[in-house]
Amino acid sequence: MTDGRLQVLVAPREIHDLVFRCARVAGLDAGAADRAGRNVTAAEVHLGGAVETFASVLGDPQRLATEFGAGPDVLVGAEVEARATGSGVARFGVPTPLAALASAVADIGGRGLGVDGIQAGATAATTVDGLQVTGSPSPSDGTAAARAARDGLAVDRVAFDALIAAARPFLVAESILDEIED
Repeated sequence: MTDGRLQVLVAPREIHDLVFRCARVAGLDAGAADRAGRNVTAAEVHLGGAVETFASVLGDPQRLATEFGAGPDVLVGAEVEARATGSGVARFGVPTPLAALASAVADIGGRGLGVDGIQAGATAATTVDGLQVTGSPSPSDGTAAARAARDGLAVDRVAFDALIAAARPFLVAESILDEIED
């Protein structure tokens, strides 16, 4: 328990799986849902609070599609521009939380470019209107990811339970599967 809220210890893959299922139920295609899962998981590992941030948009399919579905595409478009011209600007149509972009930012860094415009001390809930892709990537170490894989992540229990509830329609009842076999 930290800052007075109940928490639950989960593996990073559990976050990815639940976010994927929630995003599919909400209407994102499989690729966008997988990317949302990767972004939310990376944000939870490196910034904290990503599960709550994602849970907060579940009731608004438009926000989910705009922020978590289209936001990473805008950032990748800026990467393409940066490779062609030396720098690129990602302008998001709405303020977009870092929970929707964290893995995409890391992926761009892994491909040799930097992403500027993320303030120091940012959390997964921090929103950005735009980011610039240019220059060298920020140095990163894998200690947070290794620690999360080894020890798990303490996430807000209420938000995690909200993901579980939102993912339920994704699951197929055993009785339906049994009928298919007959």
